Amino acid sequence: MTVKTYDQLPSSAIERIVIDTKTNSVEVVYKSSEKSYTYSTEDATSFDQQFLSEFDATDFSVGRFINSNVSAGNLTLLTN
Repeated sequence: MTVKTYDQLPSSAIERIVIDTKTNSVEVVYKSSEKSYTYSTEDATSFDQQFLSEFDATDFSVGRFINSNVSAGNLTLLTN
């Protein structure tokens, strides 16, 4: 499967995240406006594994995870 959708997220701001390993893209949909942002990443499979591993952390924040990956250059905005 090349597309994974995460829509049962412990987040007050993010509705869902869609990770496409075929196109190495990550779509983030926000709850407040249903607005989505699509990002490119070098390795969507690794991003997906890293995202899932973060759920083990007791203080995991989906928004902080996405923002830190954008700041680190792991996610590059394609559309908005």
